[in-house]
Amino acid sequence: MLLSLQLALAQRQVTGTVTAEGSKEPLIGATVMVKETKSGTLTDVDGKFSVTAPDNATTLVISYIGFTSKEVSIAGIDKVEISLAEGKELSEVVVVGYTSSKKEDLTGSIAVVDLEPIKNISSGNPMQALQGRVPGLYIEKTGSPNGANSRILIRGANTLGNTDPLYIIDGVPTKRPEVMQTMPPGSIESIQVLKDASASSIYGSRASNGVVIITTKNGANSNGKLNIDFNSSISAQSEKYQRFTMLNAADRGKALWRASVNDGVNPEDGYGSIYNFDWNKNFANPVLNGVSLKPFVGGNSNMPVGDTDWQEVMYKTGVVTNNELVLSGGTKTSSLSIALGHYHNTGMLRFTNYDRLSGRINAQTSALNNRLKIGSNIMLSSSNETLTATDIGGAPTPGLAVTLTPTIPVYAADGTYGGAIGAGYSDRNNPLHMQDINRWDNTHRMTIFGNVFAEIEPLKNLFLRTSLGVDNASYKFKNIEQAFEEGSFGRTNNSLTIDQNQFLSMTFTNTARYDLDLGKSKFKFLAGIEAIRNTIDFQTSKKEDFAVQNEDYFVLSAGTGNTSVVGTGSGNRLLSQFGRIDYNLSDKYLAAVTIRRDGSSRF
Repeated sequence: MLLSLQLALAQRQVTGTVTAEGSKEPLIGATVMVKETKSGTLTDVDGKFSVTAPDNATTLVISYIGFTSKEVSIAGIDKVEISLAEGKELSEVVVVGYTSSKKEDLTGSIAVVDLEPIKNISSGNPMQALQGRVPGLYIEKTGSPNGANSRILIRGANTLGNTDPLYIIDGVPTKRPEVMQTMPPGSIESIQVLKDASASSIYGSRASNGVVIITTKNGANSNGKLNIDFNSSISAQSEKYQRFTMLNAADRGKALWRASVNDGVNPEDGYGSIYNFDWNKNFANPVLNGVSLKPFVGGNSNMPVGDTDWQEVMYKTGVVTNNELVLSGGTKTSSLSIALGHYHNTGMLRFTNYDRLSGRINAQTSALNNRLKIGSNIMLSSSNETLTATDIGGAPTPGLAVTLTPTIPVYAADGTYGGAIGAGYSDRNNPLHMQDINRWDNTHRMTIFGNVFAEIEPLKNLFLRTSLGVDNASYKFKNIEQAFEEGSFGRTNNSLTIDQNQFLSMTFTNTARYDLDLGKSKFKFLAGIEAIRNTIDFQTSKKEDFAVQNEDYFVLSAGTGNTSVVGTGSGNRLLSQFGRIDYNLSDKYLAAVTIRRDGSSRF
């Protein structure tokens, strides 16, 4: 309650007015955002606004369609008058459903991401770099160094069921967020987010959670020059600012004594094997004179009592290195872009690691006076990771770092790992030991993603395009369960489990576009047909009883015990027809009509 009160008192209201530069007309619905907190509001019919900001906030960011965004200082002031200049953004061309359009001709809600701030991100994950750069878009992420559990929420965190948006990367659709996560950031040309039904309905029901359209660089318009772009970063990561403040061994004994006497229970009955309690034995007026620890856990001389800060034991400073090289060049008729990336994260949790290699090749050429274009966009990514382990009861080690009693030592007297012995302890394992014996566990992911395409203009303003896209992903998880002893708990047998799956999605898209200019009236017609085939195969193999606990010895044929193999496969198909008509009257009145029909094998 005191913390909440302090936070409330540390905020202030900033008010002001937003007008157009020159005419001084109020701008209705302009976005006013506090740069430090990413929170904001909209201006009213008079261009006025009121926004809550922390005392230490220094900058407001004001944006409005058709005007250049502006940052305004609010350091030491609570009232500002802001004027925005007309910008050139409306003439920019953005990618929308199966085609492109000028911003000024858009009828739906489309956000264009400014890529300049994210080109040198150290996280290696372009998805996470979108946080705070698109209104209404939220990145939900975990602490995993691979970011595989990160996801984009465009329609809010309360959406039921699957909340992943549809990703369109160089015209190829996918619902797998890891495709975007593993892209070299330097290879991205543009990112658009289609947020409402008007903008995204061309993609059908798959677009119900929004659409993220990504276009990669192809080296065009470089006048025959070779461009070399190399970015390198190294950073350190620590979780210390998020650690819990924990009781030491003696203070934990005092808390257990208080809990026992409050319940009218003799503390020696529950924790007498761990602590010596010096108190007056009076439950009506209990007085604790002191608490001391028994010298050994469970009376075992090989297990001296500890005073362990498990968070300090489990975590270390993580080092992240990210290197990316982009080579691009082109002429008026041909272009080529090659991007190579290496990302390595040593992890903050002991015995964790993540390593990724990625590459992209984009090539395009034209003939027949630019009336025929052919090209390809191919991305490859390969990663290896060793992440969080669990104990034999399934408890994740980060949780054990804040729940395991401090009286358990990290190591026993003989140098082996320490563990619980005797009464008063839970049945949880030493989390450092669990991370250590799972250090040979490994997950390997391989992705091939891209397309080949051809586009021809047989008649003026008539464009026929065909594209064959592929999304091929393989996953292999090696799980080695070693036999071990630790205090009163352990595992008598060992095993190896290989869990793998293969996913393949193929997309065949054919579209026809025609632009018709009748003077004041302008039409853009789009019609297309799209066929998508998805297949996935699963297989899990397990073998028990390996004579030697060595990483190289853990192969399926070396086990002598029980064997189990299971596997399955599934797939689905989608055949779609779609069309769109855009109408522009005198560059003032816009209308767009979209229709799509999806035929799905799921029904």
